[in-house]
Amino acid sequence: MQFSRNRKMKATRLAGDQRAGIYPHSIQFYLQPPLENISLAEFETFAVERLKLLKTIENLGVTYVKGSQQYKDKLEGELKKLSFPYRPQRSSEQEYDIRKKDHISHFILRLAYCQTEELRRWFIQQEMDLFRFRFNELLQENIKDFLHFNNLKYDTISNDVKMELQEKLINSTYGLSQPKLEEQDVYKVPFQAALDLVRAKKVFVKAGFAFIPHQEIVTIVLNDFRTKLSKALAVPVPSCLNI
Repeated sequence: MQFSRNRKMKATRLAGDQRAGIYPHSIQFYLQPPLENISLAEFETFAVERLKLLKTIENLGVTYVKGSQQYKDKLEGELKKLSFPYRPQRSSEQEYDIRKKDHISHFILRLAYCQTEELRRWFIQQEMDLFRFRFNELLQENIKDFLHFNNLKYDTISNDVKMELQEKLINSTYGLSQPKLEEQDVYKVPFQAALDLVRAKKVFVKAGFAFIPHQEIVTIVLNDFRTKLSKALAVPVPSCLNI
């Protein structure tokens, strides 16, 4: 990422397909650092607004129950106000700019929050809460696309298999009823990728695979996000600064 002190940067203009290929989803794992040019003014604005967003997430988590309607309404309002993505939108130049801001601002704060263990823990927790909120706003088809885009091979089982395993799935998953099961996908995930859910006895396990209803798949994806972000922040500071 490069920035200029003296000249105003023009917004990137890309054809629709090319733009969609850079940021195909409203959420991401932030695996690749940004390569675009930005101005010093944009750098400062992105940093301040991302920090404000993460501070808001921290405060909302203290004031409200995470995942409650009040929590979601307040967080959605803050995301809108600060122009960060919060749910899938139709491809547009404005949406591209919002996703670009999300990408770049995340890496700017990595610059500051990779310095100490305490700072890393705080940053990871707020980013996880933000990711969880956004992921839960995705439609099922968006989730499938996101998983495959990030090489998370969590395939859904067929309706016939779901009906065959219906009783075991309902008995194994807290809060899952037959009507709820009928309206949501069930993912077949390698056992080792679902250890937290298995330990908590929240999923049905068979032949080395965990069968995870849609309402629980966020736990698996969030663990993967945390692992990747923790590893990225654990590199030596000089490498962390090289964005």
